[in-house]
Amino acid sequence: MPDQTVNVTFSPTADPQFTFNPDEVRMTAAGKIILNRSPGSATWKFTAGDVKNDVLDEFSSSVHGNGSSLHIDDQFKDTATTSYDYFVTVELNGTRYTSPDPVIVNDPGGGGI
Repeated sequence: MPDQTVNVTFSPTADPQFTFNPDEVRMTAAGKIILNRSPGSATWKFTAGDVKNDVLDEFSSSVHGNGSSLHIDDQFKDTATTSYDYFVTVELNGTRYTSPDPVIVNDPGGGGI
């Protein structure tokens, strides 16, 4: 599963403010996690994404489509199954909001954790 798609909803007045579908992404090879704004007509924009504890320096992110999507590139350097929390930052009407921690799982064996 080299590339994975995640649909992200955001509303500053909702509880929770962010939803990620799926909440956990399992990667079995190098590829991209593509986060899409949902619904596509929403007015908020992705501004950044960051993977926590990226000690192997294997992740980078970039914003696409004028903020409608965020790509997290995964070079997949792990030799053992490893979970990474990540967060995204979005902007709505000049205010920035940072998400809680959805998860990327790098699974070289392609099986369970």
